Parts: sequence; C-alpha cells; structure tokens
Amino acid sequence: TDTLVIHCSDHRFQTHFDEFLEKNLGLSSFDRLAFPGGPQFFFASSYLPKFEWAGKRWTQFLMEKHNLKKIILITHEDCGWYKEIKIGPFVIDALQKRQKEDLVGAKRVLQSMFSGVEVKLFFAHPNQSGEVAFEEIA
Repeated sequence: TDTLVIHCSDHRFQTHFDEFLEKNLGLSSFDRLAFPGGPQFFFASSYLPKFEWAGKRWTQFLMEKHNLKKIILITHEDCGWYKEIKIGPFVIDALQKRQKEDLVGAKRVLQSMFSGVEVKLFFAHPNQSGEVAFEEIA
C-alpha cells in the first residue's frame, strides 16, 4: 500500500468508512490510524499536547517506515470528541464548519511534514436516505 488513512474511531461509522475507502477510492489495503476525532489530534497542543505529539509521531513513523505517498483524512457529523473538547459553540453548523477547517489545517500540517504527499479530505454525514455520504473538502 502507499496510503495512510486517519479517521475517527466512532463505531457508528467504521463500516461506512471501510466501504467508502474500498468502493469509492479503490483502497483494499492501507495503513490506518483511528482516534476519537480522527485527525483533530493535529491541533491538540493547547489542551492535550501529548496527544498531538503521539499522533504526529505515529504518522511520521508509518509514512517513513512504510514509504507511504498518500494520506486520507476523514471526520464525520455528530462527532462525540468535538463535543467533548468543546471547540467553539455547540451549534451543528458551527461544529461542522470547525471540523472542515481542521481538515484543511491538518492537510497543511501534513504537507509541511512530508513534502510532496497527496492529502485528500472527507467529511462523512448521513444523507436523506439514511446512507452515509462523503463530501470531499477542497
């Protein structure tokens, strides 16, 4: 594999993440880091600096030791971790906006850590039919 996937560990989304990665992105094999809040750990320096340090260290280890070239970051609607750490006002639209901003910020962090790495960002949310849709964030 040449891909690392970092996503939230919320059990409600695991099957959906796996299906999306395989069916939509063609990934049957990849390295994975799953934490509460997914890639949010890249911004934990002010309240959980050890989380940020460990997450970056594990990311660096996998990227270097496994010679990975791509990173997929996924966060999702109704994330308990974002509610727990109370980032910003707890208004659904504001929370989702913050999650998407964090994805973009994490991409910048990763591109500064690993020159030339391809980073794709996705926000998962249930759609009208009850399925989970994946919105790609530019």
